[in-house]
Amino acid sequence: MKKIRLRIPGSLGYALGAELDLPQRNKPHAWAIFAHCFTCSRNLKAFHIICEHLAQNGIAVLRFDFTGIGDSDGDFSQTNFATDVDDIVAVSEYMAANYSAPELLIGHSMGGTAMLKAAERIPSGQSAVTIAAPVDPGYVARHYISLRQKVSETGSARMTLGGNHFTVGEKFFQDLDYPDDGSYLDGFQKPLLICHSLDDEILDHSHAEKLHLHAGKPSSLVSLDNADHLLTNKDDAAYVADLIAGWAKRYIP
Repeated sequence: MKKIRLRIPGSLGYALGAELDLPQRNKPHAWAIFAHCFTCSRNLKAFHIICEHLAQNGIAVLRFDFTGIGDSDGDFSQTNFATDVDDIVAVSEYMAANYSAPELLIGHSMGGTAMLKAAERIPSGQSAVTIAAPVDPGYVARHYISLRQKVSETGSARMTLGGNHFTVGEKFFQDLDYPDDGSYLDGFQKPLLICHSLDDEILDHSHAEKLHLHAGKPSSLVSLDNADHLLTNKDDAAYVADLIAGWAKRYIP
């Protein structure tokens, strides 16, 4: 397996840190893009495992950091769900221009929700996969709604997530404009694999069920056992990768 580190122009004009996992010897039979969860980075161990396993199965995967996160430049406070969607589209256009257009669209948690929204703007995308994704694009903003008053008064507020601190502005709360029941997905018509743990400690399994209800057909819902939200057990991450690789063969020639 080969790895190539990249700097990719993002939607807000900042460079995004990225990494491309390629099969060691043979030419990839498919190309994928991977989007990480809210405030995570592409370097989460589970994401390494998933992308490396996919590369070993002949699928080249480009994963990247959203604007203001990880190795990417930019100001996190100027980002929200819409800019994440735009970053995904920008990365897919870079792939099409420099390598091959992505056929498989994968995202974890809020990255999965953003990937579903971006899919309508990625014509090469033949199928999509979500891993522990919320049905509501405003899920995180609703969780931190108590900060909105301070944002209104001062223009920004500090939030703490996973021991890390992030500054958010009014743009963050624009995500509340999306319906919270999954109905925004009624126009989604690509094959979809939904992976979600019954033991997810952060996001209830009902989110996956609503995605399955509103997404286009065919869609498949795989309920994982004993896995946590971030797939910290390497065996869980490897299992998800094997699921994706096997499922994608049906939809990507």
